[in-house]
Amino acid sequence: MKPLNRRLLIEVIEEEPQQGAFFVPARVIACAEDCANDLTGKTVIIHAFGKEEVTVKGKKYTFIGENHLICVE
Repeated sequence: MKPLNRRLLIEVIEEEPQQGAFFVPARVIACAEDCANDLTGKTVIIHAFGKEEVTVKGKKYTFIGENHLICVE
């Protein structure tokens, strides 16, 4: 699945934020071509409620908009 429109295809590393936290780490699998930086393979921190989940042919994909990233390692 290839992301478009400044989105990143991610794999969430921790599904549930720790108590009191709103942020979770994720690994970037792919970036849309129009993203400012290619973060493929990097670990990023995202807002726990900012991700978009899509299921296609039984497989779940998780995307997040580039502007919803908090930071990158």
